[in-house]
Amino acid sequence: MDFGLFVPCHRFDASISVKELYGQVLDMVALADEAGFTTAWFPEHHLVQYYASPSPLMWMVKAAATTRRIRVGAAILVIPYYNPLRLAGEIGMADVLCDGRLEIGVGRGAFEYEFDRFGITEEIGAARLREGMEIVEGLLTQDDFSYEGTTCSFGPATAVPKPLQQPYPPIWVAARSPDTIAWALKRGYNLLTTPWRDPFSRIQKHHEQVMQIAASVGVTTPPKLAVSRMTYVGETDGDALEAMADIQVSHRIFMRLFRNQANVKGGFTLPEPVDDEYSREQLLANLVAGSPETCVEKVRAYETLGVSQFILYGAFGPDHSRTMASLRRFAEEVMPHFRKGPRS
Repeated sequence: MDFGLFVPCHRFDASISVKELYGQVLDMVALADEAGFTTAWFPEHHLVQYYASPSPLMWMVKAAATTRRIRVGAAILVIPYYNPLRLAGEIGMADVLCDGRLEIGVGRGAFEYEFDRFGITEEIGAARLREGMEIVEGLLTQDDFSYEGTTCSFGPATAVPKPLQQPYPPIWVAARSPDTIAWALKRGYNLLTTPWRDPFSRIQKHHEQVMQIAASVGVTTPPKLAVSRMTYVGETDGDALEAMADIQVSHRIFMRLFRNQANVKGGFTLPEPVDDEYSREQLLANLVAGSPETCVEKVRAYETLGVSQFILYGAFGPDHSRTMASLRRFAEEVMPHFRKGPRS
C-alpha cells in the first residue's frame, strides 16, 4: 500500500494570509517528499476560503519544482467547470513541467454552494464529466481529433503540448454512484474515495461495491482504490481526542458547503453545527486517530482490505505546528510498519 498526502489549503479566518498559508502547504509537501510519500494531492474549490485552492494544476507545477521525487496529483479537477480543449493542453504542459510526475484525479465536484453559483445541475455535471473525459483523452492521444457531443462539438484539433507520460498521466475518478464507478472502471481509470468522517465500515461497504461492479463490467484485475482519510497521530490517544475538536469544526464547514446551507462572508464559512455531526469520541473511533500504536492498527485495516493508497488528510485545523508534529509522527512511527524497503 502506498501513502499519499492530501493538502487541503484550509484558511479558517483572516489571522493568516494566503501567502503564509501557501508557505505552510509547501512545508507539508517537503516533509512528505523526504518521508517517502508517493503522491501529494491538491484540491480544486472556488469562492470559499475553506479550500483556498482554485487551481490544482498550478499547485502541482509548484510542488514538483520544490521536491525531488514525490508525484503530484489533483484531487480533483472538477471537469464540469472546464472547456476540455483548454484542459487537455494544460494537463500536457503541466506533465512536461513536472517531469512526468503528474496524477490526474477528476470528478463532478462536491459543493452545492459552488454548483449553484456556477449554474451546474447534477445532469449537466454528469454529462460534462463523461464527455469531457472522452475529449481530454482523445486530445491527449491523437492529433487532429474531432468530437460531436451534447455538451461540446468541434472539428479537427490538436492539443499542444502532449504529456511526457504516454499515453497520458494516470487518471483517478472520484466516484460515489454505481453508474460512475462502472463508467470509470470500463474506461480503465483508478478510483478515489473518502468516507468523510464516517466509520471504517463505510469503506468496507464501498470496497465490496467496487469489487462487485468490477466483476459485473468484466474487469478482472482488481482496480486501484485510493482512500483519503482525516488522520491525526498524537503522542497518546488522549492527545488525539483533543484534536477532534478541530475536525468537528471542519466537518461543519464542509457539510454546510456540500448542502448549500452555508453562511459565507468574504469567502469564510461560519462553522455552524449540523444535525448529523459526530461527537469527539465518535470521531476518534471512526478516523485514523490516536497514538502511533493505535494508528498503525487502524491503517493496517486499510491495507488488509486491499486499499492501493492511503491518503493522509492531516491539515484540518489552524495550528500548523500541531499538523506538522502529527505528520512527522505518521512518517516516523506509522509508515515504517508498512515499508517493504527503502525508496531510491
